[in-house]
Amino acid sequence: MLKNVPQRQWVFSIPKRLRIYFLFDRKLLAKFSICAWKVIKAYLKSYASDDSAVPGSSIAVQAYGDFLNFNPHLHAIVSDGCFFKDGDFQMVPGFMLEDLEGIFQYEGLKMLKKECKITDAIIENMLSWRHSGFHVYIGNRIFSEFLPFRV
Repeated sequence: MLKNVPQRQWVFSIPKRLRIYFLFDRKLLAKFSICAWKVIKAYLKSYASDDSAVPGSSIAVQAYGDFLNFNPHLHAIVSDGCFFKDGDFQMVPGFMLEDLEGIFQYEGLKMLKKECKITDAIIENMLSWRHSGFHVYIGNRIFSEFLPFRV
């Protein structure tokens, strides 16, 4: 069930260079979704007027792309702002995708290093790339009257 507030679809994808680790260690997919949640929470809370603010989100792992190739990525339905303890909701004014992708890249590389999948040399190499391969897509705002499941 979704609260009666505007939502957006977010999609998180990772560089082809890293996908092999997820193919042979599927437990990383859950950790990948935790990285996405950290990005969502940190970014949306940065616009909130109170540190107790929390965004709403539901994240689903998808392991394959359009052509049935292995392409681990995440689809998330995310509230377009944060909820407060008193029940109030504050919308986010806009998004800077470059900032989001930078946070996502940081969280993703940190997680893979912690899991001993990549080394500092791989991280250094990937940080030198012009296009990181870490991508965050944010769809248009969907207003609550168009959502099939809401409270």
